[in-house]
Amino acid sequence: MTSPTRGALRVTRCGVIGLSSGLLAVVAHASAGGHLPPLPHVLAFAAAVGWACGPLTDRQVGLGEILGLVVSVQVTLHVFLALLSRHPREPVTSPSMLLAHALATAVVVSALTGAERAVFRVAAVLASVLPRPLTPPPAVAPLRIPIAGHPEQPLSEVLRRRTVPRRGPPLLPS
Repeated sequence: MTSPTRGALRVTRCGVIGLSSGLLAVVAHASAGGHLPPLPHVLAFAAAVGWACGPLTDRQVGLGEILGLVVSVQVTLHVFLALLSRHPREPVTSPSMLLAHALATAVVVSALTGAERAVFRVAAVLASVLPRPLTPPPAVAPLRIPIAGHPEQPLSEVLRRRTVPRRGPPLLPS
């Protein structure tokens, strides 16, 4: 079960990933001579990216995961923008388009990696300062019940009783 704060943090992280990678891909695509799509299409794509990255937000993601996500977004958005353009180009992209998308990928990956570290550092500081809810510790040790028994005897006495039993005449009836 997630708390409302944790849910808001997940939505915010997904939104930041979707908007930053989507909008910067559009800017890179347009700066390299590509077609600029209508804003509702870009926002729909950014929302789809944010929704798709939802499963990644339950933990801190590393550089490799962020890089893989952003590269796949850049490639997908490039294909999406090429299909939306009124004059589709050849499937081979120009070197300037590849360079623009590579620069956009580098900017987004570095920004998201830094933001990811900062968010989790702030969360760690807040978790160390804020009070924790009072809950009893879990019972992991077996319950020990003291039982009154025989008084402690030295080990030599116990061994002697077991190995050399006392023998004597039976008791006489009185």
